[in-house]
Amino acid sequence: MGALYTTSTDILFLVLTIVIAVLGILLAIAIYHMVKILRNVNKVTDKAKDTMDLINHYLWQPIKIFLMALDKLKHFRRK
Repeated sequence: MGALYTTSTDILFLVLTIVIAVLGILLAIAIYHMVKILRNVNKVTDKAKDTMDLINHYLWQPIKIFLMALDKLKHFRRK
């Protein structure tokens, strides 16, 4: 093994190979965690969308109906 790494370029290539391998492993781990985070964000946004749909259906629609009724009553009061 000592005869293979006698020059400085051999040592440089060995070190570069190790660094690139470690960086590749770290990049793969980072991408895996990023995918997990984005999957959780997708779940949260889906739940927020469902909540907003419920709010729109059960809260905003009756308010709109009430405001339309008030608008109709304004026309009756003026005449």
